Order: sequence, then structure tokens, then C-alpha cells
Amino acid sequence: MAVLARDDKQLTLVYSSNTRVGKHTLSYLQGIEEKIHTIDIAKVKVTGTQWAEIADGLNVKVGDLVDKRVLKEDDKDRSDYNTEDWVKILQNNNEVLTQPIAINGEKMKQIENPTEIMEFFNVDSAGLKKTMHTDDPTIESTTKDEKFK
Repeated sequence: MAVLARDDKQLTLVYSSNTRVGKHTLSYLQGIEEKIHTIDIAKVKVTGTQWAEIADGLNVKVGDLVDKRVLKEDDKDRSDYNTEDWVKILQNNNEVLTQPIAINGEKMKQIENPTEIMEFFNVDSAGLKKTMHTDDPTIESTTKDEKFK
């Protein structure tokens, strides 16, 4: 049984507002009219079961969600860490989440570049029609008394 709500009509973003990629990814989503559910792990504690479900949906281990370069004590050997250890790290150090995670129904993806969020959710850039390239541009005055000199 899934712990995270999975709805094809809802866009879910799991991110940290304390990371640049997380903040920028959220800003791309704020302009669309779809139903969006955000989980800011800097403010909301995600359970171990939810982290395990996210990792499973991405076909990775929970430890793969952690950016080891951001961890304090970089020289520490973590080769023997288990899932519970990585969950505790994510719960207590939200800035170590490698990338925001987008969820739509059964689809999940880690977002490396904030613009990828638009593609994942099939959002047209800036509301432009997809057929715009087929229309000839207007290059003549469309209002009275315009002077372009």
C-alpha cells in the first residue's frame, strides 16, 4: 500500500527550500494553474516509510537521495550506513537532498535542472501555444497612427 498520495491530476514536489535547485524548481511551478502539492522538507518531516517509497519509485536507495558533498564531516566513512541512517540524515539535514523529486500519479523523477519540472508535468512554457511556430508573425502595424521610424 502506498503511503504517499498518488493522483494523476495532482502534481507533487518534494523539495528543500534551503537549496537553490529546490527554490528555483518551486518557482517554475507557481505560475501554472494545475493542482500542486508541495512538501518542503525544511518545514515538514517526511517519514522513513515515505522516503523508502520515494527511493523505490525512483529505483534508487535512500542513500542515493543524499548529496554526500553537502554532509558535514566529508571524510567520514558511511559505507556501512543502512536505510534508517540515511533517513535520519535526510530528516535532520534537509539541505542534503540531492534534487527535488517530482511525483505525478505513478511517475517520479529527480529534477536536476529546475526547467525539467515543466517538461515532467507537460506544461507549456509561459503559456505559449504549441502551434505558434506554424503562424506567420505580424510584421505590420495593427493599430492606427503607429510610426516605427
